[in-house]
Amino acid sequence: MIQAKPYGMPLNSRELNALILPLRRTDNVTNFFYIAADYLTLAATLIPAIAFVHFYREAWGLPWIANVPVYLLALLVVGAVQHRFAGMGHEGAHYILLRNRIANELVSDIFCMFPLFSTTAQYRLIHLGHHEYTNDWEHDPELLNLGKTRAMDEFPMSKLEFVLRFYTRILWPPALLGYVWYNIYITSLGNGLHPYDKTLPERSPGMVGPMRATSLLGLGYIGAMVAVLGYLSWFGTQTQIFVAAAALMAVASVVIAAIPLDWFFKSDLKPIYSPKIASVLRLLSLTALEVALASARQRTGFDWGIYFWLFWIAPLFTTFPYYMLLRDLYQHANADEGKLTNSRVIFCNPLTRWGMFIYGQDMHLTHHLYPAIPHYNLRKLHEVLTTNSPEYHEQVVECHGMFWNSEGKPTMLDVVENPTGGDHQMAGVGAGHGAGTLN
Repeated sequence: MIQAKPYGMPLNSRELNALILPLRRTDNVTNFFYIAADYLTLAATLIPAIAFVHFYREAWGLPWIANVPVYLLALLVVGAVQHRFAGMGHEGAHYILLRNRIANELVSDIFCMFPLFSTTAQYRLIHLGHHEYTNDWEHDPELLNLGKTRAMDEFPMSKLEFVLRFYTRILWPPALLGYVWYNIYITSLGNGLHPYDKTLPERSPGMVGPMRATSLLGLGYIGAMVAVLGYLSWFGTQTQIFVAAAALMAVASVVIAAIPLDWFFKSDLKPIYSPKIASVLRLLSLTALEVALASARQRTGFDWGIYFWLFWIAPLFTTFPYYMLLRDLYQHANADEGKLTNSRVIFCNPLTRWGMFIYGQDMHLTHHLYPAIPHYNLRKLHEVLTTNSPEYHEQVVECHGMFWNSEGKPTMLDVVENPTGGDHQMAGVGAGHGAGTLN
């Protein structure tokens, strides 16, 4: 067994790689516990919150205003759980959620990305391109597609300006919804620039303006499905709801099978399974959700879809993207393109880590260096690198806390002014750049 040699192993050396290799092991069990814990947290939040709003508040003689703090707390927690789902989908995009590739894709899609109205394959193109060209304004797809929306080209930024811009002004609905729309357009609808379309034709067949015909057909199906099942929830029976849902999915499956394959979302990266299969699964998950809501409405006489909009869609458009925005800024804003300086390692309190720096996102520099290592081994990786690599030990930027710490170390807020949190200023990444290309 190779023994660690303090500060003596260059990155990518055989000795260091021998220490790191065991950390790459991914299994088919561990992440199921994390996913189950997130779903249990979601249930433990939604069931009491909805029960309070629907049953107990009035029974206890409390005024309607008592719903507000309960709802706001649920909004914060559900958005954090959605963010954690995205974190598990991020593992899936790197093929490290589960060892088996097909199981990795299915679990990532069904349990993580479909609930967020996206797919693992669509997210993978943007994210792997981000890894390949981190902080490069000419090629990094996260900067090309979302960099301006995230104001990444405006760093360095004073702490006061950062607080005003991202703690207050971003909460103005038009600003936040604008950011959300770009995320929907890129991640949910699969649009945007990425580096994996080099062999694809400039103008893909099956396009209607900037949108794929398949996306428009999918939206049309969702509208028709919701209308039919919604009608039956009021005027139909349980049997009619299930029969109608099966018939709608059968028609959708036939249409998907008949559409030319090159009309679907595609890239130079080979998908784990056909985009046609992904499309059927995605519509099936949405149909199953609507069946559950319609069936509950038909049985109880109450439109439970109201709570779906209040407790799932609302955080999906507010708290979830806000956590995601802040996390991305703390990880990459005001950082350069260097291998050891394009991100940071962040130490924060457990609650912030749970909601914002989900599943190894606090060890973000180590993740960029070794993206094939699962999230539960990244902290060990940081320790191995700090102990054994002089390059890493000298250049890694560690942030301790969001606003302050008792040891005088750089905080997350410090690096928005200075990439190292120290005394030397550096021009912001991408300062003066406009939108680039991937050519």
